Amino acid sequence: AAPAIRRALAAALALADPGCRLMPAGEAGRLEGVVETLTYRNKALAHALERVSFRPLDGKLTQVRDAAQMFGFVNEWCFDEDRVVKRFRELAPVYHPDTGVVACRDRMAQLIDARNLLINHVRTAYRSGPWTRRP
Repeated sequence: AAPAIRRALAAALALADPGCRLMPAGEAGRLEGVVETLTYRNKALAHALERVSFRPLDGKLTQVRDAAQMFGFVNEWCFDEDRVVKRFRELAPVYHPDTGVVACRDRMAQLIDARNLLINHVRTAYRSGPWTRRP
């Protein structure tokens, strides 16, 4: 009778939610352990990222070299607009105040300022190129 009840319960769950399935208690316990381990590792990585992250500068960002350093560029001449945009898209999810791993409103604001400063630097330093045709 127990296997028939299990099959009926599994069928009812499959009809209610196709992604749902029954599993043995041992498997559920193992998965809970995996989730706990991953949660711990995620927190450890977030703390490590917090330690190595840039500190928001005092005042407004005005120097191209500071903006380049914030993005991880060696100097203010080793990037183009596409690399700036790509790096911004990599860093923005990390520092976004609503969803970031190291959520920080000040860092995100300075990251946006740095992106704008670097793009303006590239556009004024190199008056020709594909970015001049962009709106």
